[in-house]
Amino acid sequence: MTLFAQIDFQNPPWETGCDSLTSQLEMNICSYEKYSIADSILNDQYDTLLKYIDNQYQKEFEMFIDSNDIIQKDYLQNLKVQKESIIKSREDFKVFLESTVEILNAQYQGGSMRPMVVNMYSLELTINQIKILENIIDEIVNR
Repeated sequence: MTLFAQIDFQNPPWETGCDSLTSQLEMNICSYEKYSIADSILNDQYDTLLKYIDNQYQKEFEMFIDSNDIIQKDYLQNLKVQKESIIKSREDFKVFLESTVEILNAQYQGGSMRPMVVNMYSLELTINQIKILENIIDEIVNR
């Protein structure tokens, strides 16, 4: 049983078909919509992974009978560390994304293509993070 839907990277949900638009404004809007879809998927992955860890912790905690059981204590502590690491990963990715696209913001400052370029890079970085999280989810859930 899996709680996580795998992304079909051959036909990803952020490929909306709006790439054929011709005005710069339309391309800027299209690129933002694509990035927003991927960002939403990434946030759903983080949320679902956190819920999974919380559920595992709750189940283990309910079975925790003997306060001297080192293995149970260690497992509960490991789950706490995993949760903290997932939260930190999410925060670190946001900082990385913002600092990386700031390079492009400066490069294209004042240009009509700036939003599209920033959105395209944001999309690419977000897709890469989605792929990484899918691997982590597979490792944690299907271990």
